[in-house]
Amino acid sequence: MKPQIEPRSDTWKAVEAYANERLEKLRLQNDSTALDSIQTAVIRGRIAALKELLALAEAPANLADDSDHIVY
Repeated sequence: MKPQIEPRSDTWKAVEAYANERLEKLRLQNDSTALDSIQTAVIRGRIAALKELLALAEAPANLADDSDHIVY
């Protein structure tokens, strides 16, 4: 069942702002040459999770339940 997201609600706008801010910071961290492959993988996983969260507001109902669409 697709979560009921109200993309115009103040709550969703706050979640979206937080996620976008966090994505920006994680992308900057991921660009660091000081990270090893494990640290980079952890950051990529966090980025993927935030992107999936943001997609809930627009995802078709059949994808919201389908975890097979996640690419590792």
